Amino acid sequence: MRFERIFEDLEGQFAHHQQEEVRAVSEDLTRAEQAQLTIADRLRGAQGLGLTLHLAAGFRVSGVVREVGAEWVALAARSGARSAVIPLAAIAMVEGLPSRARLVEDSLRSPLGLGSVLREIARDRAVVRLEASGGSVIGRIAAVGADALDISSLPTGESTTVPGSARITVAFSALQAVQLR
Repeated sequence: MRFERIFEDLEGQFAHHQQEEVRAVSEDLTRAEQAQLTIADRLRGAQGLGLTLHLAAGFRVSGVVREVGAEWVALAARSGARSAVIPLAAIAMVEGLPSRARLVEDSLRSPLGLGSVLREIARDRAVVRLEASGGSVIGRIAAVGADALDISSLPTGESTTVPGSARITVAFSALQAVQLR
């Protein structure tokens, strides 16, 4: 009788140690998997959700995550139309980002580069507000290169070029956000 209780106790301890070991291995695997996730993966996991992106110098952009590329995220207004394109490198903090993620391999289509997205905006001749580390400009994207874009400024906010307009070149590395107006 006494030996049976000793064996039951030993079996219980062994089962408990096995459960603890499985839990510890599981936690290690979860941490290792999380260490591989990029902010782009997390943003892809947030598609359809409203977020607030905090950029440099206290600038904030809010919207619903519409599309995520390897180096940019597009936010949409409530109407569903694209309202802003933000380079991932410009993001300092994100409010409302869930912990779930979607890897690029799990995405339905291959993401376009930042230049391709900006060329789409230029082709549409949309008036934009461009935020860069050097300041902001309202205008139309005139040309997009490999690492910079040219914007024709509209200093008075008019939809056509007026006296005082200038063509300004902005390096992608200084780009904070492109908001459609």
